[in-house]
Amino acid sequence: MKLRRKPVHKSGNRNMYCPHYDKCLDHAVERRWKYWSCSGCPYEVTQQLRQSEIPTVHDTDVYYHVPSQIFRELTYRLG
Repeated sequence: MKLRRKPVHKSGNRNMYCPHYDKCLDHAVERRWKYWSCSGCPYEVTQQLRQSEIPTVHDTDVYYHVPSQIFRELTYRLG
């Protein structure tokens, strides 16, 4: 039986060392969750990703891509 990742929409701890962390983060962003947790997920305590493998940004002028639909909604709300 293959285990399936299972992020939940509630405040709690996240496992940044899980190999599925980026997929769960994308899942939460797509659903516009303000918070999410790994609690109850079969990968909750997985430690496959190591600290040295976590990408870091050393540039002080970081650019983030915001999808155009979200950008339009934000600018409309902020007026």
